[in-house]
Amino acid sequence: MLKDRFRPDADYRMFIGGEWVAAPDSFEAVDPSLGSAWAAIGNGTAGQADAAVDAARRALPSWQRSTPATRQALLAAIADRIEANAELFARLLPTENGRPVREVAIADLPASAAIYRYYAGLTRAHRGDQIPVEDPHSLVYTVREPLGVIAAILPWNSPLITTANKLAPALACGNTVVLKPSEFASASVLEFVALIADLLPPGVVNVVTGFGPGVGAALVGHPDVAKVTLTGGGPTARAVMATAAGALTPTIMELGGKGAMIVAKDADLDRAVADAALGIYLANGEACIASSRLLLHSSIAEEFLGRFAALASTITVGDALDPATQVGPLVSRPHFDRVNGHLQRAREQGVRVLAGDEELVLDPVNRNGFFLRPTLLHDPSGTADVVTSEVFGPVTVAESFTDYDEVVERANGTRYGLAAGVWTTDLARAHRIAGDLRAGIVWVNKWFDLPAGAPMGGVKDSGFGRELSWETMLEYSAPKTVNIDLGAPRFPLWG
Repeated sequence: MLKDRFRPDADYRMFIGGEWVAAPDSFEAVDPSLGSAWAAIGNGTAGQADAAVDAARRALPSWQRSTPATRQALLAAIADRIEANAELFARLLPTENGRPVREVAIADLPASAAIYRYYAGLTRAHRGDQIPVEDPHSLVYTVREPLGVIAAILPWNSPLITTANKLAPALACGNTVVLKPSEFASASVLEFVALIADLLPPGVVNVVTGFGPGVGAALVGHPDVAKVTLTGGGPTARAVMATAAGALTPTIMELGGKGAMIVAKDADLDRAVADAALGIYLANGEACIASSRLLLHSSIAEEFLGRFAALASTITVGDALDPATQVGPLVSRPHFDRVNGHLQRAREQGVRVLAGDEELVLDPVNRNGFFLRPTLLHDPSGTADVVTSEVFGPVTVAESFTDYDEVVERANGTRYGLAAGVWTTDLARAHRIAGDLRAGIVWVNKWFDLPAGAPMGGVKDSGFGRELSWETMLEYSAPKTVNIDLGAPRFPLWG
């Protein structure tokens, strides 16, 4: 039975300094299952972005002196609030960005809560070191200090999880934060902050909504922002880094990918096919870590493709709020058009469509939604543009190989380096290929497993910095060296 669509009680305002603040105008949030507006989001200004940074700056001295116990309790309470409001997000996320409702319960909610609990624990372990030195009259140690105001630029595909990835470690280290959600997924961030607002000292967390050229540019170029963290695409990252450079502000970049899944001749095909489908069709394929490129040993390629195509053709596409839906709509009309543009170019370059051309039967109410069938493309030689371009939709492309050294070279032959994987029952082969793949995450005989504590991030055009792990605490803090004299004799250099 279709869940009720989420409808806000009023137009959305921004959250600045502990107060809900109206923007001078607004823009529409569009339900991708219907193609129609469902909410009005405040379109903030550069001046309001400045006000949010100022509020975070004023809240910083008190918050950075808060005890580990205080920060730990806050993060644990946030996790509790998420779990206690599962029904809210089960209606909101599908309405907002087309996330299938069944995935909210199995992915978004448990993953988000786990991230806050993980960093709640790390607040107790975040510390400096004693530095061994030769001088017996010196004591040298470091303390880890928060950086200051963090500007977090969020994407639209998993707003609850990516908010957790940035907010939890930043708060755990004692920073204050200004969140700038995507214009396609602002409501979920605002509703989340409304749920936890009473837990927060004013100004510790702020939300400014709007568009990149106005609000985003004002945030990342602000001289009082200590660090910018972005999850997004390459063009946005380059614009953000160029603006941040003017203020010498460091950045963390979690960007796109073209995840290569290598299937060896000895792979368990039942598991490999299931994992490949999970890797590309979960989250409607709108994931940077999607298994969007399949490299199949020629001896098993035909059987694998037959099984995968048969599975893809059975996947239920429909309204994101329908529990029976397995793949929902793409997030917006412009993105839908971009994905279809990739498919059109692939066809023009001779790529075969093995699944995805079946008739798409939808309820009449969804006729204006942004739906696409799960698609499997086949380009044996791996020369088409779609092999190396990030499509960011329910589209994967398969190619064949015979030599394992060559396939690693082909897998590494893109500008991306976020996620990759190998399916094999040969332990030596698994270790060798995992070591040779140039990616921040390498899975062996699995995909899409991101437990809290395992560093997430990429190389090359997939970005830099790591989220979801202990190493992230180092991204949001800096060491201060304390060097103490214990009575060292002074050399008579003067007089």
